[in-house]
Parts: sequence; structure tokens; C-alpha cells
Amino acid sequence: MVDKRFSLPYAWLAATLALIGAYWFHTLPASFTAALVLCCGYNALIELYVGMSFLTPGKKKPSYEAEGWTHHDLAYGADSLHAVAFKQAGPAPLLILVHGWRSSSRSVGDRGAWFAQRGWHVLLIELPSHGASTDMKFWTAYKSMQAIKTVCSDLDAIFSKEDVTKASYYGHSIGCFIGLRLVADREFVALDHSMSNIILESPMTMYSPILNEIALKLRIPSFLMGVYRQRLIRRFNASIGQKGLFSSIDEFDLPLWGFPNLPTLCIQADPDNRLGMGHYELLTTSYADSGQSDLLTSHRLPGLTHAGAKVNEERNQLIADWLDVQS
Repeated sequence: MVDKRFSLPYAWLAATLALIGAYWFHTLPASFTAALVLCCGYNALIELYVGMSFLTPGKKKPSYEAEGWTHHDLAYGADSLHAVAFKQAGPAPLLILVHGWRSSSRSVGDRGAWFAQRGWHVLLIELPSHGASTDMKFWTAYKSMQAIKTVCSDLDAIFSKEDVTKASYYGHSIGCFIGLRLVADREFVALDHSMSNIILESPMTMYSPILNEIALKLRIPSFLMGVYRQRLIRRFNASIGQKGLFSSIDEFDLPLWGFPNLPTLCIQADPDNRLGMGHYELLTTSYADSGQSDLLTSHRLPGLTHAGAKVNEERNQLIADWLDVQS
């Protein structure tokens, strides 16, 4: 099956070869053919860069397994998100927990278990193309966010409404990026509950430095960056079926991407060996610039790593203290 990311460069390449073939059989003049070949080749190159910029999650990781936890496939359209749930015996708050890039519920399972031990219902959601969730042919954080919004609107098969007292969101890395836009959406609910707060661990808060990193790896010439970014946004809008929704890369960064107007806790790995500290700094300045610093509680934690920190007692204590204040 053809990778949908490369459908346009394939089309431009086919047009280039067709023109060369037409010239070979003397049906087109040389100067006209050369101009069209250059045009098609240029577009093929740009679209190839764009296609390669949409990263794929790669090999899937196993899902979380533990006694008392159940597995569920939650439908959104023809696809499904896999979720691992822990249900308390009676009424309790619900935690929606979303892992990071190229991980699965297993990477955040111990975090979920900590909440379960404290009396919470917990739902570990695996992003599309991660864990046991079905594959998304053209993966984007935005479409993943839409999938989570859809499945959380109907969780009656796992939890009863009368047993959920409130709902909170916990994201790690790109799970934070998705969560920041989700909780800013007033229509995002879990069993009729809007999120009461959000916890961010080593959050991704902007796409622009990720894009710059990709462009550097692809060695895209600087004189092509303008048209490359325009085509990237155009392709992104087409992939989510909303032409013109986004018009600038800045719209994929805080605060334009999504700004939660509710209590927020950020636990930041320091140093962050994957994302760097710019994402954390943008988060804190966004709250300060909006005049809502009182909503944000943030901690830089030297003992925490961006990835692999399944168990961290200092992080857990900071979360426990913050939750006590919230309640």
C-alpha cells in the first residue's frame, strides 16, 4: 500500500517522467519540456520534504498489564483507541492519562497505578498507531486529539456516570501537547464531566522547534523554507479535512495552540534531554503573559528524566501535595 504522505511527490514525479517520455517521442519541444520538467521536479522535491516531515510512530510498544486492570477498544469511526482501565468499587474521580510519542500505556502504567492506589478511576489511553490502537494512515497530533475527544464522550461501557465524581487529565510529552488543546475545548468531556485540572509532565508546548529539527535533518535549503512551510500547513489542513483552519506555524505553539483556563500542574525534567527547556519556558511565560500565573504550579525536577521515569517518588509527592490543595 502506498504511503499517503508521499502521494503528492509521487504524482509530481510521474508528471515529470511523462514529460520526459513525451519529449523522447518528439511530441513536445525541448524548451517547453525543460520548463515543465523543472516545474514538476521542483514541486516533487517540495512535496517530498513535506511528506517526510509527517513522522510516523514506528514499531508499537506493548500495552500495560497488571492485576485489576481491564483492556478496552474504544471506537471512533472505523478505527479504535486501545485503553487500559482501573475501576474503583464506588464513586471516585477519574484520571485520563495519555503517554508520549512512540510509547504506550506501559510507559505510564506506574503513574496510573499510583493514582489507582489513591482511590482514583484511571483510564490509560493509547494514541492512534501506538500500543494496541489501530493505525492512523496519516498521523497527526490534531487527529489524535479528535480521536480522544470522541472516545471520552462515551465511556459508559467502562465506568458508570454515577461512579465518576470529577475528571482530570494527565499528559506526558506529546500527551501534554494534545491535552493542552483538548482541555481548552469546552466540548471535551468524560462522562459529562469537563476536566477540573490538568497535569503536565515534561510537556511539549510547541511544534515550531520540532519542525526546525526536522528541516535541519532533511537539509532543506533556506531559500525553500517559506514555500515548504506553506505547503506543510496546506497538507496538514487537508489531512484533517478542514481547509484553511491553520495558516501559520505559530498556531501550533502556545498560547495559540490551546490554553487551558483551569488549574495546571507542570512537573518538568531538568534538564530535558529530549525537548530541551524551551517548551517549559514557553508554558510559564504564556501563563504569565495572560495574567493567569495563579493557575499554574510548576516544578523543575533535577531527578526526573524525560523518558523512562516510570517511578519517581519526588514527582509523586509534588502531585500529591498539589492534589491536596485542589481538593
